[in-house]
Amino acid sequence: MYPGSDPMILATYRWVLAHSPSLREVVRRLARADKKARFRLVPGLGDRYDFLITPTPVDYEIEIQVPILGWTRCEDALEPWIASSLFLALEVVEKERYRDRSARGYLAFLDGSLHGSFVFQRKVRQELQAVEAERLKDLPDGPGLYRSGFRPSPQWNRQRRALPDGVPLSAEK
Repeated sequence: MYPGSDPMILATYRWVLAHSPSLREVVRRLARADKKARFRLVPGLGDRYDFLITPTPVDYEIEIQVPILGWTRCEDALEPWIASSLFLALEVVEKERYRDRSARGYLAFLDGSLHGSFVFQRKVRQELQAVEAERLKDLPDGPGLYRSGFRPSPQWNRQRRALPDGVPLSAEK
């Protein structure tokens, strides 16, 4: 990851990377897919996945906006959203599966890529639940949260789920 990533998301990413073989494979493929791409993980406060691509004289920077509303509003874990965001980054870099939504370089993802990201997210959720069953039990449905625009359910009390051990909330921007 390129300098400028959000410290809390970066620390959580490192934890997920250490515990998810599936994510390690995606990151390995991402690193090999395009040597000129530099990735940065930042909080995404919108109700969809967004990336911002900025060309530089030597390479280009891809700002991956990780949707955090599922975590901040809906008692979901942050880790699966990091994983699905990186899956979509791989779709962009490896397969160029996106539509440009504006002159500023924001991207819209094809339905097949979104579906694939949620299949991948489900796999990562299972891997992480095997590692930390108590903290990650009873996670909400990722695709359902995304379709609802991350509207919290009345049954949830809107508390953030704890982050992995060693990832302080104080690192949040």
